[in-house]
Amino acid sequence: MSIQLPGKIQMVPVELVDVLNPRERNSRIFEEIVGNIKAIGLKKPITVTPRTGPDGQERYLLVCGEGRLKAFKSLGEATIPALVIEVSDEEAFIMSLTENIARRQSRPLELLAGIEALRDKGYDKKAIAAKTGLTVEYVQGILTLLRHGEERLLVAVEKGRIPLNSALAIVGAGDDDKAVQTALQDAYESGKLRGKKLLAARRVIERRQTLG
Repeated sequence: MSIQLPGKIQMVPVELVDVLNPRERNSRIFEEIVGNIKAIGLKKPITVTPRTGPDGQERYLLVCGEGRLKAFKSLGEATIPALVIEVSDEEAFIMSLTENIARRQSRPLELLAGIEALRDKGYDKKAIAAKTGLTVEYVQGILTLLRHGEERLLVAVEKGRIPLNSALAIVGAGDDDKAVQTALQDAYESGKLRGKKLLAARRVIERRQTLG
């Protein structure tokens, strides 16, 4: 569930837009964005919120559209169409996180860190689910893995290599190798882990045991 706020579209100098959470972007995807903008122009404006710079000059904090902003810069454009809205830093962060979760184009740990950041801001699992469009069960599972520092399992879950419930079963088994193998067996027999996912789970567990 994204935050819907009224705003106005205007041309904004690209040099006055600051990025809240800079992200690495797949070069192929970025080239496609640049190519599309070059061929047919910008179909959707970026979203920004006004801020006052250190020198008192009005600047803008980017809420959504980092790829489009970078594409305009690479094309040598001085200004970019932007929807200007009035939101707090926290609301801007939530809107940015929601967009990236919906697109699933950011790195897995980036999304997971965003969920963790919302928790650190005081949001419970229901509030995080409502703001991001994820299910309460998924958010609860991710927070459990984060609490246990299970980075490898988190990445495997977010990339679809291992089902979340199987990852939680592995965590629940602790460091007891026999208990972990039992959890794997139960997941296999229930049909949750088969084929490539079973192999992926075994690889993650091996790295988890040897590297921590």
